[in-house]
Amino acid sequence: MMSPRYLTHLDPVYLQETARQIPYQRIHCDLFPAIEVWIRRDDLLDPVISGNKAYKLLFNLLEAEEQGAHTIVTCGGAWSNHIHATAAAGARFGFRTIGIIRGERRPVLSATLQDAERLGMQLRFVRRETYRRRNEPEFLSELGLAQPGILYIPEGGANLAGARGIQLLGQVIEETAPIDFDQLWLACGTGLTAAGLAASLTHFSVCGVEVLKAGSSIQRVIERWLKRLPKPYGAMHEPGCTSKKRYHTEADLFLSSTYHCGGYAKNPQYLRDFQKVFECQTGIPLDPVYTAKLMYALHRESEGGRISSGSRMLVLHSGGLQGRRGFREKVLSKRLQN
Repeated sequence: MMSPRYLTHLDPVYLQETARQIPYQRIHCDLFPAIEVWIRRDDLLDPVISGNKAYKLLFNLLEAEEQGAHTIVTCGGAWSNHIHATAAAGARFGFRTIGIIRGERRPVLSATLQDAERLGMQLRFVRRETYRRRNEPEFLSELGLAQPGILYIPEGGANLAGARGIQLLGQVIEETAPIDFDQLWLACGTGLTAAGLAASLTHFSVCGVEVLKAGSSIQRVIERWLKRLPKPYGAMHEPGCTSKKRYHTEADLFLSSTYHCGGYAKNPQYLRDFQKVFECQTGIPLDPVYTAKLMYALHRESEGGRISSGSRMLVLHSGGLQGRRGFREKVLSKRLQN
C-alpha cells in the first residue's frame, strides 16, 4: 500500500520537488477494454491537504504571507474538500481560518466541519441566498470581514493564485509522465483545474468530466480562464526561448457533461456498484463525488468503443477522500430509518 507524503513548507520549489515524487500507477483491470490507463496518485500528496487542493492553496498562502495577512477566509459546504484542506493548511502554516458555510448550523456537524473546527477554523453559517452572493465585491463587507490582515480565497481556490498552482502541477506532469499519453482525464467542479492543466500541457490534450449539472457554465468559466492563462510552446523549454507563447485552442480540451449521475454529490446504485468493483480490482480508493464519476465516465466511453483502441490515458486522482465519510453517514442513516 502506498503511503501519503506530508507537506511541510510553503515554497513552490519544494512543492514541485514533492510533486515529482508522486507515483503514476498502471491500472490492471477488466473495466477498460482495449485501452491503457494510468492514474497519477495526487491523493498521496498529503494526508489532509491532498490532490488539486494543495496546488490551489500554495500560491494563495504565499500571497497571504506577502501581504502580511494573518487570517484566511473561504467558503464551502458541509462536506467541502476545500474547507477541510484550508483548515488543515491554516493550522499547519500559522494562519487563522474562517469558513463561510452554506446553510444553517445543524445540531451535529458533518465530520468535515468537525475536523475543521478541531483544526481551529471558525465556522460562519449563512443563509443560502447570502451564500449565492459569495463572488460579489461587497460579500465580505456584509459579513464584517473586509478588514486588514484578512485574505479571501474563493470557493474551491478558484482564483489566479490557484490557477498558478495548477499550472505548476501541469509542468510536473509534462516532466514526469512515464509514457507518452494521448489524453489526461480529470473531474471538473469549478473548471479551474481543467483550465490550468490545459494551459500548461503541450504534449497531450485534456478531457474534463463534469460532476454536476452545470449547463454551459463550466465551459464559460474555462474559456475565461484560458484567455488569462498563456500556454507555452514546446520550444519554450529550450535554452534561450523564453518569450514565445500561444493560447490554448478548443482542440486541446474536451468536456463531458454526460456522467454527473444526476447532479452534484448524487451517488446512484450503479455508480456505487462500479466504484466497488474498481476498488476491489485495483486497490485504489475513490471518492463518490469526483473521482468515482471520472473513472465511471472513462469506463463507459471505453466500453462503448468511443475511445480508439490502444489509446493511452492518464487519469488525475484529485484527492477528496475525506468526503467518503459523508456517504457512509447517509447509508447508516437510511439503515437506521428502515
